[in-house]
Amino acid sequence: MQADPFQTPPVQPAADPLDPAGLLARAEALEAEGRMADVQQIYQRLVQEHPHHPAVLLRRARVARQRGRTDKAAALLQQLIDGDPDDALLCTELALALCELDRAGEAEQWLRKALTLAPDFVDAHYNLGTVLEDLQRPEPALAAYLQAIALDPEHARALTRIGAILKDRGALKAALQHLDRAVAAAPESFQAQYYRGWVLSELRRHDEAIGSLRRARGLRPDSFEAELAIANALRAAGQLQPALDAYWALIEKNPRLAELHSNFSQLAWIAGCRDRFLRSFDLARQRLGDDPELMHLEAGLRLRSEDYAGAESLLRRALEVAPERIDLTGMLARALAAQGKLEQSYVLFTAAVQAQPDAMIHWQEFGLALLKGGRADQAQRLFERALGFAAYDQVVLGGLSLAYRELGDSRYQALVDFSRYVRSYDLPPPQDFRDVAGFNRSLAAEMDALHQGTTEPIDQTLRGGTQTSGQLFAERLPCIQHLYEAISAAVADYIRGLPADPQHPVAARRAESFRVAGSWSCRLRTGGYHNNHVHPQGWLSSAYYARLPEDFDYTGERLGWLKFGESNQALGGLDKPDYFVRPVIGRLVLFPSFYWHGTVPFPNNGDRLTVAFDVVPERAAAAQADGFARA
Repeated sequence: MQADPFQTPPVQPAADPLDPAGLLARAEALEAEGRMADVQQIYQRLVQEHPHHPAVLLRRARVARQRGRTDKAAALLQQLIDGDPDDALLCTELALALCELDRAGEAEQWLRKALTLAPDFVDAHYNLGTVLEDLQRPEPALAAYLQAIALDPEHARALTRIGAILKDRGALKAALQHLDRAVAAAPESFQAQYYRGWVLSELRRHDEAIGSLRRARGLRPDSFEAELAIANALRAAGQLQPALDAYWALIEKNPRLAELHSNFSQLAWIAGCRDRFLRSFDLARQRLGDDPELMHLEAGLRLRSEDYAGAESLLRRALEVAPERIDLTGMLARALAAQGKLEQSYVLFTAAVQAQPDAMIHWQEFGLALLKGGRADQAQRLFERALGFAAYDQVVLGGLSLAYRELGDSRYQALVDFSRYVRSYDLPPPQDFRDVAGFNRSLAAEMDALHQGTTEPIDQTLRGGTQTSGQLFAERLPCIQHLYEAISAAVADYIRGLPADPQHPVAARRAESFRVAGSWSCRLRTGGYHNNHVHPQGWLSSAYYARLPEDFDYTGERLGWLKFGESNQALGGLDKPDYFVRPVIGRLVLFPSFYWHGTVPFPNNGDRLTVAFDVVPERAAAAQADGFARA
């Protein structure tokens, strides 16, 4: 039967102003009007007259959480649940309180109970995801967030966390899709804008990234993390001067943060702003006095810029402030050794190795200093001891090879077998290109756009050129990706061809799969070269030639060639190149990372553009991530 449209609806009884629910309703109305004194009076009356009423207990719990009394809030919520164990909202409220008390495991249990009681409780799924992230369980957290957006496709917080997890997994395109949805659903969400900007920056969509990050900063003008992300994005975009200014502004806000000083000085160096190099440390000293952490960082930068005396003076002062810091002792030993004060350095190296035996840099630099002092026999023994607990440390292996050669030890040839372990591959062009020259011209154009600085990075080996930042193979540019595919095939072939020799540090690590540990491009100007060096983070290393000067030849003098065997220790005598490889456009050279290598300077007009990368066995990736600390 149809309802009579003219019938008067029944009158709903008004809430009893003496009933707790009525009083709470009255308090909420007064709070909306801003009459907080009246609100406080009502709450005091409720607590006095109805201390155990569920609505009053819930209100008391929420107020306790707001005021930082989370332990009291949890106790009140537990009291409520004891009386009503099937209330999913109460289970969720208790879980949130337990999270604030760092009791994430218990919080997970209560949230799972809430979802048993109410499977479609969207916020319970979201909160479960946050708890699981706190417990370092990203995969089940992702599943919880996905369930939340299945129930509510515009749940911006869940979409944002999905984007953040996918970003950490390297699934950048999928991450961006979810973050775009989050921003569309909640354009005023700081987190959505912030993570979207971060992902866009990693995708090299720099202008969009900076725009999104600036919108995030607009939502939280005091956000330090947004300011830092903008500075990093400006640097990635090649806007070096704006990036320098952004880092400086951050340093003025937080002069104690070492990361900012490192970023600022390294950027000033590659931008050619030598007058700004290290200047931030002066500001920090004015604000903070002598801070040992910042002094350690500054001394390291001085060592890299070959200001050894300045590093020594700074480190001696730092050790007066923090004599217990062994990393300062070890670095001072390196500064002394670099100046030829070898006997003084040996005393400090010995102390550093004894006090901090798991810091491999002490062993590495001590052994090299012994070699410089003509103590090859002591260097050999030290390097062999170090290999006892770091069998594949590339610097130690490189140092041991030098000690063997200085001592005339026959093991040198077995360890450094250039004819067996240095291999060249002339890579064919992709099907889209008619010849090697055409492909490499296009490849060079892509890489030229990525060379943003005016000079080499301070912590790299090239002299008279520039180097790209970040991971080159992460660039989603067609020629770079074609090259990566061809290189991957060549590396796989190299590994298949390794001898079955469990005693050799390269062959012993043979694995079916591998990963690229780092990739970059170097561009050398006329007269440029690479200092002799090894690659500490690699297993296999490389050089690929994309562009050479047009009149490049010099076959007789080997100018511009890749050389192997000569160290950067200026040992004289036997310390000279043993093996050379001629550069050819389209040629890839693979070799063990511990081999000492560099380049002969070339005088030609024009430049030389190369790609380099390090490879490690995939099975060793996890172990390497947990390797020995480096000062």
